[in-house]
Amino acid sequence: MTRPQIALLLHAALLIGALFLLVPWLTSWDPRAGYLFSLVFYWLFFCLPVIGWHALPGNDGQLFTERLPWRYWWFIPLLLLQVGLVALASFAPNTAMLTSGAMWLALLIGVINGPLEEIAWRGGFLGAFRARPTLGFWLGWVLFTAWHIPLALSVGISFDGGALALIGGAAALGLFWSWVVWMTGSVFYVSIAHALTNLFAFWVLFDRNGFAA
Repeated sequence: MTRPQIALLLHAALLIGALFLLVPWLTSWDPRAGYLFSLVFYWLFFCLPVIGWHALPGNDGQLFTERLPWRYWWFIPLLLLQVGLVALASFAPNTAMLTSGAMWLALLIGVINGPLEEIAWRGGFLGAFRARPTLGFWLGWVLFTAWHIPLALSVGISFDGGALALIGGAAALGLFWSWVVWMTGSVFYVSIAHALTNLFAFWVLFDRNGFAA
C-alpha cells in the first residue's frame, strides 16, 4: 500500500481507538453533552482532515456531481426507498414521544453528519484507493462500521434496538451507500439519503434520551 493509504488507515484506527476511551468518559460525565461532544470530536479530527487530505485532492468534480448517466438514475428512488424503510422501522413506532425540539436538533446534526461522513468515508477511501478500488471499498466499509462500536459504549444513552441495531444498521447502510458511490462515483445523492436517515434516527434517539428536555 502507498503512504497515503497507510496514513488513512492509521488515522481511522487512531480515531476509533480514541473514541473507545473518549465516548464512555465523556458520557459518564454528562450523557447528552458527552454524546454530542463525541460527534464534534469525530467531525473535527477525522471527517474534516480526511476530506482535506484524501477526498478533495485530485477530485475532478465527479465526487460531488448531481449529474448521473441515465443508467444510474434508478439509484435515486432506491435511496428514497431506503430512507422510507428506515422511517417505517425506527421512526413510525415512536411518533407518540417525538417533540419539535428534538426534531430541530436532529435536523442540525443530520445535515452536518450525513455529508461529512459520506465525503470522508466514501469519498476519502475512493480518493486514496483509486488504484485499488476494491480494497478501498471493503476497508472503508469495515472501518465505517467499526467507528460506531464506541458509540454503543455511551453511558446513559439508550439506542432504539440496542447496540446491535446501532452497529448492524451502520454495517447494512454503510454497505449500501458504499455500493451506490462505487457504482456512480458521486456522494451527492447518498449524502442526502444519509442526512435524511440521520434525521429520523437522531430524532428518536434525542427524544428517547431527553436531549430536548
